Amino acid sequence: MSGRFTWSVATPDGTVAAGESEFLVVPTTGGELGVMADHAPLVACVAPGELRVTNPDATVRAISVGSGVVEIRDNEVRLLVSQAVKPAG
Repeated sequence: MSGRFTWSVATPDGTVAAGESEFLVVPTTGGELGVMADHAPLVACVAPGELRVTNPDATVRAISVGSGVVEIRDNEVRLLVSQAVKPAG
């Protein structure tokens, strides 16, 4: 039942990270939001915190993000945030 979707994190300076995932957790002003493939369309406010991305190989990477907005639509997750720290590697 696992599916994949694409995701990206962008700041005013450009795209910081992007890829393909099976699951990710976004820090929002309403709490943590878990996202899987075929998620319903949604727009939410991102709170400063840690975006956790589960890669297709089951490894997890964390990206520190500032405030902004997340849009989920058509198996794409786009975060537009004030700042983000590039993941190592």
